[in-house]
Amino acid sequence: MIENFGRNIARLRKEQHLSQEELADRIGLQKQTISNIERGIRYPTFETLEKLRKVLNAGPIELFGTEEEVALEETTKVLERIDENEDKIERMVRFSKAFNEQYVHEINEVYEKAEAIQRLFTKQPKLDEEGFPITTKDDEIIWEPAFFDTLPFDQLDEVINKIDYIKKNQDLL
Repeated sequence: MIENFGRNIARLRKEQHLSQEELADRIGLQKQTISNIERGIRYPTFETLEKLRKVLNAGPIELFGTEEEVALEETTKVLERIDENEDKIERMVRFSKAFNEQYVHEINEVYEKAEAIQRLFTKQPKLDEEGFPITTKDDEIIWEPAFFDTLPFDQLDEVINKIDYIKKNQDLL
């Protein structure tokens, strides 16, 4: 039992991402003392043991148990946490299914529409028959102007003016 103590202290310390120096500072010891405890050269006083237990948040099995006992203890804790959170897990699974069924399609639709709008206002690569970008001899992509930039605004203004004229004068026709 005591022969596992140093190895368990080192494991617990590392799991909490503490250096020997940081652990020593937290419990008021020298780094060398922590090193000696971890190597099994020295054993803590009851007062130091209590401080180690609190800082490392460890129970008796985690401090003194064999690897198998520690693994069994951790497995038990995980199973207890699963049991405690089973209802939450089930609700998350139901939410995930409902979300996928209802919203993923809508999100994809919105994404496709946004992509189409973006293509209206940005240059697009010129594509060959197979859908691959056409490049120059220097492997630079040839770009087509944005659709918006190719619109004949002068002609559109002329058409709008003609429509407005027809609307204003429809009773004369």
